[in-house]
Amino acid sequence: MPVCLCHANWLTLSKIKIMNIAELKNNIHRLVVETDDADVLMKAQDVLTVSTNGSSELTDYERNMIERGIKDHEEGRVHTNEEVKTKFNEWVKKHS
Repeated sequence: MPVCLCHANWLTLSKIKIMNIAELKNNIHRLVVETDDADVLMKAQDVLTVSTNGSSELTDYERNMIERGIKDHEEGRVHTNEEVKTKFNEWVKKHS
């Protein structure tokens, strides 16, 4: 019985995708087990909780950072992309 190449390619891609997801899960698990950084673990928990329960509520940290950015903008503490790129390049040269 002839096999549709489209179906065969889909199966191959599915296996690759599944293998990559399994590897990704293993890597994430390893990183979680190896870290003792509570902030990293709490952020990971927040991300995974949002992705599994469908909630898109902001964390207190995210809300504070947004409010801080809005306040910075209102008080004129802003820079153009070019200014940031220039400062960044200067910093890299100084610290290389």
